[in-house]
Amino acid sequence: MVNEPTDTRAPLKLVSSTVDEQPPVGNRGAERRAHRRLTVSELSWLNHARIKYGPDVSLIDLSVGGAQIETTSYPPQPGSTIVIELAAGERTWPVPARVLRCHIASLAPHATYRGAIAFKRPFDFEEIAGVVQHAVDVDPVQEYARLNLALKRRAESTGAGATVLSPTGARALESVFAMIESGRSRESAAPFITEMGRLLRILTTSLENAADPAAIIPEMIGRLHRSVPSLMVRIVDANRASLIRNDAVYFRVPAEGIDVPDCLVVEFPRDCALEAWHLQLLEAGAQLLSVGKDLASSRAPVTEEPAPEVADAPEPELRGWNKLVVHYLDGRLLKGYGRDIQHTRGSLELCHDPDGPDESRITIPFAHLKAVFFVHDFAGNPEHCPALDADAVSARGRRITVTFVDGEILRGATLGYNQNAPGFFVSPLDPTSNNARIFVLAGAIRHVQFHDAPNRPSAPQPVTALVR
Repeated sequence: MVNEPTDTRAPLKLVSSTVDEQPPVGNRGAERRAHRRLTVSELSWLNHARIKYGPDVSLIDLSVGGAQIETTSYPPQPGSTIVIELAAGERTWPVPARVLRCHIASLAPHATYRGAIAFKRPFDFEEIAGVVQHAVDVDPVQEYARLNLALKRRAESTGAGATVLSPTGARALESVFAMIESGRSRESAAPFITEMGRLLRILTTSLENAADPAAIIPEMIGRLHRSVPSLMVRIVDANRASLIRNDAVYFRVPAEGIDVPDCLVVEFPRDCALEAWHLQLLEAGAQLLSVGKDLASSRAPVTEEPAPEVADAPEPELRGWNKLVVHYLDGRLLKGYGRDIQHTRGSLELCHDPDGPDESRITIPFAHLKAVFFVHDFAGNPEHCPALDADAVSARGRRITVTFVDGEILRGATLGYNQNAPGFFVSPLDPTSNNARIFVLAGAIRHVQFHDAPNRPSAPQPVTALVR
């Protein structure tokens, strides 16, 4: 579904957020972001952060001079002094700080306050790096085997006929293992494989130590937040996901007997450079969260008789699915399957596999996108060059030239152009194109030009071969 990057270790861009650090007193007019900011995914040594004598906080980014934090307990008061405790290994570092500003970041599922703090003295990262041991890579296949053994023992301990995972949870776990097996043969998927091992270990350790199952979900959310260059990772009721203020990507969390499952909501920095394995990890993480929810809900012994086995379902109907190549405004690209686009929804739902469960869908807001290509073949033909004078008779509608904000140019025909709509469809003029049609997002357009007389020559323009 996602093109694999050629360099899996490309450095991630820093957060471009709305809150700045306090500048030195003698340099008020200069750039206030004087220090390099690190997202949680770059702070492998950090266990957790909290306000001294107060609640745990979620760390958004951290630098030598300050940090951004989120809390659901109470809003930090601007101008007040607090002490942030940063835990790493078996030690805790107290860092005095002053609250610069604070605002409401989200109202769903509860009020969340985001604040900026400036440290009263520079924070020395090298001091922590010298005393904290780095995490050891974990084999996800071994962890998967350990998890299945732990699940079997849990089922035996709850009595004859007891079940630990619901059918939805069992399918989610199988889906995760299939993703792991698929990625093991690709060198570019090595970070994904390592992080999946760590997520599976969270589940296994909780079962083996008979820990409180309610703690599984927060720990897994924290692990995902550390693994992906994100501002914040949350689970939100699907009906309220649209209330998140920041642009976000949603991943369905499967749930047994629930028509509208929760969403794993991930907020990314504006200048974030995502890699293919980041999105794959989030998709797999949403499936594992379903397993964690099952374990949390099965804390009490289950005494019901197991449900009768159901015959294998027939192959799902593929009619109505389209092969889509999704282009983001920032240049990212995703491939997958989707239904027809509905303008009024304001978002696109993309599936890795039309045979997969509905809860594996990814919801992408239109605000993130440049265009969606309905293609005949994902591979396309890289050697294909569009004919400048092509004008297929089958292409109905007004001839149009679309110039995107990044300078890319698309020629085609349209029947549904509306300058007040979120987007419109364009049909290719070249009958040999790999594109069946293209949905162009209005927010990605610099300008459009109509050619009501198709045979009238126009000034030549560079035409990009939009064949993916």
